Amino acid sequence: MPLTNSINLSNDLQILIWNIEESLEVLEKNLKLSEADKVRFQKRKITAHQKEFLASRRLLMEAGVSPEELSHDTDGIPYLRSGQQLSISHTRNLAGIALGKKSLGIDLEIYRPKILDIANRFLHPDESFALEGIRKVEKLSMIWTAKEALYKALKQKGIIFSKQLIVSPFTWGVKSESAKVFISDQIFHFSLKFIVEKTYCGTLAISNNL
Repeated sequence: MPLTNSINLSNDLQILIWNIEESLEVLEKNLKLSEADKVRFQKRKITAHQKEFLASRRLLMEAGVSPEELSHDTDGIPYLRSGQQLSISHTRNLAGIALGKKSLGIDLEIYRPKILDIANRFLHPDESFALEGIRKVEKLSMIWTAKEALYKALKQKGIIFSKQLIVSPFTWGVKSESAKVFISDQIFHFSLKFIVEKTYCGTLAISNNL
């Protein structure tokens, strides 16, 4: 199955998601990779990871981004030479990208009950609403994707998810919310755009800071 979700939030903010059902051969067909990306692909030995990699590059092609525009910093974080902001996410049978002008991050996650067992590792006390009522797995998954997206947007190591990242309370099914990030004596504000699907969810975090 090709591109399954294309969300244009504005003229300069876009999300693209690929539901991966193809074989490696189909994903590779007519796909041009840079020499650096060919090396990255060869380092992936697990077929599922290879498919996720190729699907993300197909999404970039769908968005009109040439292979030569894509590069990676010393930490392996992808960026575009054009200056356009890019974030990439992979999870089981899914790949997604976000493109925009402001600092941003995207994360996708399949709903899995085991997230209940690790909630205390990433939940802030102000996010206890996720453990109340129904849809605990879904709400926790959304908070997790929000924090992963924030982390990608920040591009700073050492962030403690349970202390420095706080997602505002939300009702399941809403499309947007906000979050705060505490670093040293500063507070950074982000807008969150939620992706709600039957088997997975996701969050796009966009910086509100100048």
